[in-house]
Amino acid sequence: MVEYQQAISPKKYELPIDNKNDCKMLHGFIYIQNIGRFEKAHPMQDAGFGSCTLIFGENGWGKSTVADILRSLTTNNPSIILGRKTLAGGPDQKAVLSIDTQQTVFRDGAWTGIKPRIAIYDSFFINENVFSGDIVSADHLKNQYGLVLGEEGVGRLKRIVALDDENRELNSVLRIAESELNIIIKTIAPPAMRLGDFLALGNRDDIDSVIASKDAQAQRVRRSKELKAAAEPQLLPIPTETQKFRELLNLEIDQISESALAAVRVHIAEHECTAPKSDTSLEGWLEAGTGFVNSGKCPFCGQFFTAHMLVDAYKDFFSDAYKSLSVTIKKTRETFAKYQNGDFRKVIEGLLEQNDKNFTYWREAGKLEPPDLGDARGVILLMEEAAVLLDVLFQDKQAHLTEAIDGKEAEASLSTWEKGRNVVGHINRLLNVYASRIKTLKDSIDPSDLPRLETELKVIQATKRRHELDVIALISRIDAIKARKEAIAKEKAATRKELDDYGRSITGKLGTSINAYLLRLNAGFKIDYKEPDYRGKEPAASYQILINNVPVPPRSPSETLDKPSFRNTLSTGDKSTLALALFLAKINADPALKDTIVVLDDAFTSLDNFRRQFTANEIRKLCGLAAQTIVLSHDKNFLRLLWEKVDQSSIKSIALQTGAPGITTLAPFDIKTATQARHVTERGEIEEFLEGEPHSPNYIRTRLRTVCEDFYRKGDPSLFHEAASLEEITRILNKAPTEHPYRGALDDLREINEYSRVDNHAAVEGNPFEETTGDELKGFCRKVISLTRGM
Repeated sequence: MVEYQQAISPKKYELPIDNKNDCKMLHGFIYIQNIGRFEKAHPMQDAGFGSCTLIFGENGWGKSTVADILRSLTTNNPSIILGRKTLAGGPDQKAVLSIDTQQTVFRDGAWTGIKPRIAIYDSFFINENVFSGDIVSADHLKNQYGLVLGEEGVGRLKRIVALDDENRELNSVLRIAESELNIIIKTIAPPAMRLGDFLALGNRDDIDSVIASKDAQAQRVRRSKELKAAAEPQLLPIPTETQKFRELLNLEIDQISESALAAVRVHIAEHECTAPKSDTSLEGWLEAGTGFVNSGKCPFCGQFFTAHMLVDAYKDFFSDAYKSLSVTIKKTRETFAKYQNGDFRKVIEGLLEQNDKNFTYWREAGKLEPPDLGDARGVILLMEEAAVLLDVLFQDKQAHLTEAIDGKEAEASLSTWEKGRNVVGHINRLLNVYASRIKTLKDSIDPSDLPRLETELKVIQATKRRHELDVIALISRIDAIKARKEAIAKEKAATRKELDDYGRSITGKLGTSINAYLLRLNAGFKIDYKEPDYRGKEPAASYQILINNVPVPPRSPSETLDKPSFRNTLSTGDKSTLALALFLAKINADPALKDTIVVLDDAFTSLDNFRRQFTANEIRKLCGLAAQTIVLSHDKNFLRLLWEKVDQSSIKSIALQTGAPGITTLAPFDIKTATQARHVTERGEIEEFLEGEPHSPNYIRTRLRTVCEDFYRKGDPSLFHEAASLEEITRILNKAPTEHPYRGALDDLREINEYSRVDNHAAVEGNPFEETTGDELKGFCRKVISLTRGM
């Protein structure tokens, strides 16, 4: 554990980070323990990986272990590592990798951290997809279905079988989930509600209030008889209109003559005395006395009237209008007395108390919130105060019935009364609105609505249940299952159609690409595709290898040695070439190549020099296309070849070395020192130009001459001196014996000499070779490459 913790310490084993883009990159191995060849492995300083990483390792020194660790990581398959436990090693297997700015760790039989996309070419890839030893098995042909129809071809039928299996499993899960949901529906929903109806119920933010409202409706219908007979709030008695009091106070009696009015007032003034403590005024006292004048005697002293003028004035003064007004004033004061005696208070308080009880009932039974009456009881004090103030005014009026009572004091008292009256009116308006709501509610109650309301209530309750979290999760699971089943059906139909279309295809894109690579690799064969073989559970590739247009089957019985087959018609190099062509076609057709780490482990095995050059060129291209390219090799010269071709700024070179017994170190590796000096051959530049590298056409045109000169000078130094030009070489060959090995190249060399001399001498007007065209130049390049093989 201590060793492991030290191994992942950034301070001790910090690796440099080379981010050429945002793709995931492997920056190096921090620690490896008990995996394959690595009992323990540590990186040395500056042993980080770059966008193009070259790893040198002797055979049996851990290159395949590195490939397997990366394969286990990208496929998240711990078994690959578990199966490669170091023999006689410790119990724990560990691997710590630096990917981007994070650590990816294999520990306790599992990977944690980033798992980048990695494509690996090694012996495992060959044995899995192309051949094993000299044998192409039925499993190889099934895997090679991808050779004929693309990588997805083999998997399409597998996909259909997998889709059928998945669909059967989903059916079982769906039945269980729908059964659970149906139980919920039967428990909460109306009997007539079906699954589809339940699922269609839309969510509502106010569902609780809607349920409460609908439940209240149902409760009201159940209590319809009681509700219809229930009392409603009572209005408060409206006090007398203020204007009537104002009119009474301002009233004067027009029927009284001016002479009678003057006589009575003078008489009262002459005999004015202190009025007794009584509600009766002096005028009232005189008015009452006139009722006793029935003869010529005075009802007060018994003397006979000597003159009737004053008596006549009394009778005229105390007319019917006077008497009527007197009665009205008296009754008005009696009204005020009721306010002052508490009668108004008792009535109002009784009504308010009864209304409070009614409010409580309708709040519970009808779900009707009562109106806000404010300080309703405050109106009692206001009206009692106004009654006291007005009674003072009307007492004065009662004493002087024929006089108008007005002024600021009167208006202030009347305003107080009007204010109280307005408060009562406001309260009554609120009560009227509330009473209207009660009447509407009563009118809406129909006992026959109860079944409908109960059904609606169940629907709303079902709506709430439909959108509760556990039901949402259950329905989401059902929806996901159904969506997946629908997707499976569509995918199966599409896959079946694609499979049929591929089956009818003779050549797929990948197959065409493989043949193109075989041609560029100078392979002496190509692949002829046939209709796929669907006879087994899984389809298999059906193709033939064409050698000189003669078809050779990839498989043959092991005991049949006297007939052409994959085993005996292809060399070891050809078989490796086929595998390499498959990988290159596959990886370069991958749209995600820019996000892929490409790993090649001894990709040139059994390849001749030309194919090694080709492989190096293809790896160089991958360095510019893939997120990262990692090459493992036991051949320093091949790594040197790559080092020559790849942009130096992107290369990191590492070697698997021994640091101490039982320890492997990943150390920086100086390819230049370990091999010959760096030199890019002119012939190699011509090959690169043919492969599409952007070399100057005029420059390549001049190299045609120098390559040929160098080749033939070294090929026969006894015939050509070390400075012989191509012109001299052609003249010498022209005089050489016809049996000389180079004599057959004379015509080609003359054409090359004429074509390439334009840049070595002054321009010749009208010379058709002056201009350099792409197709013509490539033709001469192929001719030079063909003449100088083995250089």
